Formats: sequence, structure tokens, C-alpha cells
Amino acid sequence: MFSISTRTEQIIKHVKGPNVLDIGCTGHIIEVNSPYWLHGQLRQKFSNVVGIDINASNVKRLKEIGYDNVYVASAESFELQQQFDTIVAGELIEHLSNPGLFLQQARKHLVPNGRIVITTPYPFSLAYTLYALINFPRTCSNLEHTCWFCPQTMKSIAERAGLKILYWDLIEDYRFDNPAKRYNLFVRFISLFGRFLPKRLRCNTMIFVFEKI
Repeated sequence: MFSISTRTEQIIKHVKGPNVLDIGCTGHIIEVNSPYWLHGQLRQKFSNVVGIDINASNVKRLKEIGYDNVYVASAESFELQQQFDTIVAGELIEHLSNPGLFLQQARKHLVPNGRIVITTPYPFSLAYTLYALINFPRTCSNLEHTCWFCPQTMKSIAERAGLKILYWDLIEDYRFDNPAKRYNLFVRFISLFGRFLPKRLRCNTMIFVFEKI
């Protein structure tokens, strides 16, 4: 069977500490103790992790269950009184009204030689291509998404924000606990036959590591 790593594992490989900022820290839902919840995994690995999220109720919930250093703030306009070794934004940039502003703000909060680690869906993967074909004109399953990126468009928007790509790759981001039947069938297909597919079809997510130009 083909082995699929979690997106969280793929992100953490590129994170330098000890000071880490997690933008969009609550995720779609808070999943304490889940290997899929990025903020929780970052907290286990690094000594100083700060989180921001625009969802005030989720931030309040995090504080109630004992998470400190989490704040309500917009990814496009946040202002914190510190800089970070790594800024992480998992599955966030495709939700924003102005992704360029987000990258500019993140750049301001980097220490020298700091980095930004981003993941975002890869629109030309087999999973998203099939979804778009079957559900056209609703070609995106998440109604909160505002845009798609590809390697070239990500390079362009990063350079406009004063960043360059240090590393990028295609990765798998599939979950085995999703209740949707079609999704589960597809994940089983990928886990069984993914090794025979080209990476550009098998992988549904892009990961980018940026540093200042």
C-alpha cells in the first residue's frame, strides 16, 4: 500500500525554531491531539509558538482549553511586537481577499534568514480535476476559497512581496477519517495505486518555503 504522510508532517520538516508564528492557527476546526492539527503539533515541537486567527470564537475556545499566545488578527494586517524564525500558514492563502498583503505582512515579521512555510491546494491534481469535471461550474469544494495558485503564480506573487522560493514540492494531503463516501473511495484508490501515478496527478497540495530577497 502506498504510504501517505500528513500535511502537518511535511510542513514541520521545514520549520526552524524556536520562535514560530502559526497564521490561521485554529484551522477549520480545533482538533486537539489530532496529528492533522498543525498548531498542536507545532506546540509539541517548538518552545515558543504564537498563533493568530481571524475566527474569534475559535481563538476564545483555544484559550479556554489552556492554549496561550493565541490572538484574534487578520493575516493581511496583523502587527505583532516580535519577529519569528519561521512563519507557517497551512491552507490559508487561498482563503484571503489579498494574498499579496499577507505575504508582505509576514515578511515584516521575519528575523534575518527567517522563512515562511505555506501549503495550498494544487488545482491540477487528479483529485481536484475530477471534482471540477464532475461538479462544473462549482469547480471548488470549499466555498470559502477565493483563488487557486500554481507554482508560477506563487513565484510571481512572492517576488512582488520581496520574497523568493527557497524550496517547493508537491505533497499528498489526504485524510482517512473523512466521512464522505466519494472522498474515502478516492483516498483508498490513491493509497493502493498512487505509486503508479505521476506525482503531478497523485499529489493534491503544494508546499512552498520562502525567504527574503
